[in-house]
Amino acid sequence: MSSIKLKFLKSTNSLIVLLISILGFSSSCRKEEQKYMYGSPHASFIITGKVESAATNTMIPEIIVEMREVRNSQDEQPATSTLVATSFSSSYSGSYYLLNTTTPDDKTYQIKFIDIDGALNGEYETLDTTVVFTKPKFKGGDGSWDYGNIDQELNVKLKPKK
Repeated sequence: MSSIKLKFLKSTNSLIVLLISILGFSSSCRKEEQKYMYGSPHASFIITGKVESAATNTMIPEIIVEMREVRNSQDEQPATSTLVATSFSSSYSGSYYLLNTTTPDDKTYQIKFIDIDGALNGEYETLDTTVVFTKPKFKGGDGSWDYGNIDQELNVKLKPKK
């Protein structure tokens, strides 16, 4: 009697496995199923430009350029800023390049130009300015979670220290 029970249980288990595998394959082959994506939507915010002397209109090399993202808080706290990129103005053209890849919404950046090399290339005052991206129009995205990039040119003239 126990061998009949054993054969019955084995055949029942085989039948259950067969049914589950058929049902599993048929439900996983739907064409209208949504793709699963991991990560978050993102875009690149690019700021480029040149650093010149206000007195001589010549390019200034070796200026540190800092890019800070400004975040306004919701609860009457003061706005905070986070350093997101730094660059040096190049030694030949005085140009710089800043890049921040983040969520694709309105952004405000504080850009700070700092002369740290002393009298080597002349001494210049620090300059703070703000760049705002409101309702940005991105280009070059893949139509999915990569929104592409937006760029802005910011040429500045630094005043010599007195």
